[in-house]
Formats: sequence, structure tokens, C-alpha cells
Amino acid sequence: MKGVSLMPDSVTTDIKQALLAMLGERDIRRVTMKDIAGRSHVSRGTLYLYYEDKYAILEDITEEMKDGLSEALYDSLKNKDVLHLHGGWQKVHPTLSFVDRHRVFFQTMMDRNKMPYFHFHAFLKDVFRHDVLLSPVNADFSPTEQDMYIHYRALYTYAIVLYWLNEEPGASPEAISGQVWDLISQKRFYWLFGRRVPEQEEKKPADRRVTRTRQALQEAMIGLMAEKKEYAAITISDIARQSNLRRATFYDHYANKEALLKTIIHQSCRDLIGLLTVNGDPADCSMEEAEAALVRLFSALSDGMPLVHFLREGSGVPDVIPEMFRALQSFYLHQPLHIQAGKKLYAYYVASMLVGLIQYRLHEGKDHAPDMLAREFLQFLDVKKYRVILL
Repeated sequence: MKGVSLMPDSVTTDIKQALLAMLGERDIRRVTMKDIAGRSHVSRGTLYLYYEDKYAILEDITEEMKDGLSEALYDSLKNKDVLHLHGGWQKVHPTLSFVDRHRVFFQTMMDRNKMPYFHFHAFLKDVFRHDVLLSPVNADFSPTEQDMYIHYRALYTYAIVLYWLNEEPGASPEAISGQVWDLISQKRFYWLFGRRVPEQEEKKPADRRVTRTRQALQEAMIGLMAEKKEYAAITISDIARQSNLRRATFYDHYANKEALLKTIIHQSCRDLIGLLTVNGDPADCSMEEAEAALVRLFSALSDGMPLVHFLREGSGVPDVIPEMFRALQSFYLHQPLHIQAGKKLYAYYVASMLVGLIQYRLHEGKDHAPDMLAREFLQFLDVKKYRVILL
């Protein structure tokens, strides 16, 4: 933003509130600077003097939220050795208090039905990358565990807020904090694994030609993502050419490229679930079996699962992580576990744990051996090691 010192805070606040209000009503592509000026009661000349476009306003809002959350977390934890939600000093976690105070921002930006597709993983990773939570707390993490922590923490926080806004929007931050504490208190490393769920497996079309055609379209999309790098640059014509099929054939199977993307994401999640499926009771899974399963997972990611192309930073794919949450939650909801905090919260939490682990592998952990990462992650999940509750 240019020349911010010359503009009264009340005016910039009105402009940002105006844009947020309109994003709650419609897609950002249908919001103009003229609309924003009218809603905030400033002239277009004044608006352009300080913001070059609507995206600059959105960026200002985002940075303000990041700074605010960072400050709220740091202030709540400085001089504290441990965060204990059932202790006398902290009945509600500052993350959830902050979300509650700025609910319009979080609710609006988590709406996946409208542009802009806001990447909360990146938003929260930026917050936690600065050791906001680690600095004031004596948490004895290795460098690898710190990197894991940032991704895990970002996705975990995202999932909890998403759960709150989607499943229990009327609950207080105190109530959600209590549920999360109950969940963390019960957490076990074997939650990441589960029994086979037959009803969740892909239903293959009876006609083999349909199967081959859909496979060709999916492979074409994956190939184009590897080649073009940007999702927005891929057209239906590109997909048809790459698969040696007609455009009309594409539309016989998928309504648009977003429907094809969703199919690929769900198939990739089924592949992930297959790597984490055990024959017996997950509670009987030994640390050795868990380590072997994680080695398979890390190795598969190294070998270039389709998901790798869609989770890559800068790919421009709009809806990967929330869609992964949905696909993975379905598997975990079918597991025969009694969860005091509720099965849905558990499913959101474990799905986010898995996605955070994948994100770490694809970024900071890409150069490490799978067996080393598996051991580090299981050690990281050992609740006795925590000096701070990871909320």
C-alpha cells in the first residue's frame, strides 16, 4: 500500500471492511474498485491514491490478520512454560479467540464456493514459521521436528477452525478449546492408520471403455500439470489433445476440469489410505509397523504421486487441501474408535495431520531418507515429548 501514513486509519479500515463485506456476498471477480469506493464512502481517486487494485486491499487485510494472530499468540504464551487449557490461566486458546474476534475474515475466506481461493495453509505457515509459538516456550524440538511442526501446526489449526465454522458455528471458542483439549489428551500415534473401509473404495464402471477413457483424461491432466506447472493455463482442449480424445468425449465424463481435478484428488487420497490401511486393529499396530507404513508413504511421494503436482507451491490449483480433508475424513469417520471429543473433530484432526506430513515431505523434507523421516515423525508424535499443547 502506498502512502499509508497520509491516510487516516479509519479510512483504510472502512475500505478493508467494505471489501470483506462484498466478498461475503459475491466472487472477487465481480467486485470493482468503484463498488469498494461506494461501499466505503470514499472517492475513486482517493481509493486509487492508496491502493492500486482490489488485490492490494486484500493483501493489506491478510497481512494485518497475520500480524494480529502472531501478536495474540506470542502475548498469550510469553513467560509460560506450558499451555494447559484446563489450567486456571488459559480457558480458551488465543488462536480461537482471535478467529472469534475476526470471524468475518475467516468465514469469508474459507468459503470455497467463491474466489479468491485463499490458501490458509500458507497463511498459517507464515505465522508459525517465525517461531511465534516456539520462542517463548521451552519446546525441545530438533531442526527436522521444527520443520514438521510448522506444517503440522498450520494444517492442524486450519482443520480445527474449519471444523468449528463448518460443523459447530454456534459454539463458543471456550467450548471448541475444551473439545480440542479432550482430543489432544486422548491422541495416539496409531490414529493415522485404519482398517479397510469397503464402501469407501472406488466403484469401477462396468464398461471397461469408460474406465480407460477416464484414466486417459486423468493421466492427461497430471501430465499437463507436470509440463505447464500452472493449473489456470490448462484448458479442456489441452486435456483432449493430450489424451487423444475429442472435447465432446471429455464432456461425456466430466462437467469441467474442476470435476476432473476432484476425481484425481479423491483417487490420490484412496492411494494414500491404501498405504496406511492395516489388517487388524490399528490400536495393536506396533511402532515398527507404523514406521514401515510411513516409509512406504514417504517413498511413494518421492516417486511422484499425482498429488505432488497439485500440492506444489505456485501450481495455482485452488481447492486441493480442503478437498483432501473431505476425502480423508470419510476414511477416518468409519474407524471403530470411541473419541470423547467427537468423531468428526478427530477426523478433521487426523486428516490435517496426514496432509501436514505430506506437505513437509514435499518441501523441507524432500532431501531426507524415508526411514529417517518416519522415525522422526513417530518421535514427534510421542505426546510425552510435548512441552506445549499443539493447538
